[in-house]
Amino acid sequence: MLALVLLLTGFLLLLGAALLTIASSERQVGVNDRGSTQALYLAETAVERVRRLLPRYAVNELLTDNLLLGDWVHGVSMPTGTYRASVTNNVAALGGHPPDAGGGACGATTCDTDRLVVVTGIGSAHNAMKVVRALLQIPSLLAPPAPITMLNAGVDPLFEGEEFLISGFDRNLDGGGGSSPARPAIAVITDGAASTIVSALSTGQQGRVIGAGATPSVAGVTSSDMSDSSQRTKVQLARQADRLLVNPGTITDDLREIDGTGHVSVVTGDPSADVNQGLDTAGDVILDGSGRGSGILVVAGQLTIAGSYRFDGLVLLVGDGSRLSLVGDATVFGTVIIANRTLRNGGRGGLALKDRAQLHFSQEALHLAGRFLSASLRAWQEVPPQP
Repeated sequence: MLALVLLLTGFLLLLGAALLTIASSERQVGVNDRGSTQALYLAETAVERVRRLLPRYAVNELLTDNLLLGDWVHGVSMPTGTYRASVTNNVAALGGHPPDAGGGACGATTCDTDRLVVVTGIGSAHNAMKVVRALLQIPSLLAPPAPITMLNAGVDPLFEGEEFLISGFDRNLDGGGGSSPARPAIAVITDGAASTIVSALSTGQQGRVIGAGATPSVAGVTSSDMSDSSQRTKVQLARQADRLLVNPGTITDDLREIDGTGHVSVVTGDPSADVNQGLDTAGDVILDGSGRGSGILVVAGQLTIAGSYRFDGLVLLVGDGSRLSLVGDATVFGTVIIANRTLRNGGRGGLALKDRAQLHFSQEALHLAGRFLSASLRAWQEVPPQP
């Protein structure tokens, strides 16, 4: 009887130990699985953070110094673990996109030529590590070929006087020289458009259109998808606009926040006029007086800046009969993109410069405007952690 009790007791002890081992193993499996999932989420968080921040920086400067994104690239602690990220040029093919060979003296690693970069996000949680590699595309609107880019095959230029200025030389917002390379003053997509602009300039006016290359500085660029990209961006920005203005007429107040920081202003036509709620119908506006604007300004029709009004940032004239007129002492620091997407004004993009109006390319102004845009995800893959 005693032997039977001892055998039963031993069996129960073995069974209990086995059950404890199984429970412990399952718990560890659960911890590992949870850690692996959390690590993946953290790696994706790192990529998403870079995606949102990327347009605010000059990409070549960022490739040289990732710390421009902040100290968190070395690692940020979260309640569930840590994450960090790095940004490199796409020197190898990824997601069907060819490698970037780079350009200039800095070669492939720190000279971006295709607006594509690779972000590597690393997440760690509960002794698990996950690595995500993503190919991100920087919005082309923040890497414009010129301070004025006209995306219509036909253009309608008008220049009056010899005191206006269009400059492709980078200028900071305080007027000092910027570090970005010089660009042509005006970029167009056809030789015919370039000839039309040059022909519209008198001998004395040609020296008022300056930048990279010859004077007057007018150059052709590939049309690529900038017009369609501008249209998509216009619709996107309308959803997040700080000020949505319907046929506002003349505006003399500031188009920026009370503290002077920029915001998104969108001018549209009648909201019932088209399927995009007025975004494709002429919404014309005149900015006049001594006001200031900064950030991103989207106009679905014609924009006139007059008086001593100044705007810093990205100006999108994309829609019905898009045309820019700068008169008086009006000033723009940044870039203007013009794309007439209708038959209004003969289907031509329009540009008029008069009096002492000035337009300067400014990378600094575009950096500030970049906080309203995000890079787009072109490819994504999980890769094994490096030993």
